[in-house]
Amino acid sequence: MPILQDRVSSCRTPQAISTAETLQVSTLRNTDLQRRIFELERELAALQCVKAPPDPNAPLTPEGWDNRDLAMLYGCWDLDSTYRTRDVDTGTIRTYADWQMCFDLEGNGTQTMRADDGTLCEGTVRGAFQGEGLSLIEPGNLACDDGGYIHQRQISCVPAPQGRATCDTLQPETSGKAQVGFARAPS
Repeated sequence: MPILQDRVSSCRTPQAISTAETLQVSTLRNTDLQRRIFELERELAALQCVKAPPDPNAPLTPEGWDNRDLAMLYGCWDLDSTYRTRDVDTGTIRTYADWQMCFDLEGNGTQTMRADDGTLCEGTVRGAFQGEGLSLIEPGNLACDDGGYIHQRQISCVPAPQGRATCDTLQPETSGKAQVGFARAPS
């Protein structure tokens, strides 16, 4: 009798067969899913994530200022003034109503000033937070296309309403002072 019990107990019921088939299908599906996960992980690892640059038309923000984020300077800015210079040799006065600075993400930039007589002055400038203010640092005198120059300035800015700044300029060599607005240039 024990021999018969072994044979009866080894027969698989339809439910056991169905369960075994379901397990086999699930195992194959699981293997396929694991393979797909591995493929997707490889694709994801190959992606290079690059942070998008900030909007070059965005105004200055209190958060950017508080975080001392030079990237907020990215793009071009108009300095709204009627900046005037006097040639120390000839006494000629020039008015510069067009003054613009453009910066990269690290605060490195260029500036251009165009006088009412068409004279163009160009050079580099760098933004840096110093103390509570933003300094716009000129490496030297600003060269003009007529052979002249504008004396190097020390420019310090503080936040102003509506995403702007107010900047005080000082030419140490001549003691010349001016205050200019700093606002996003129209695109």
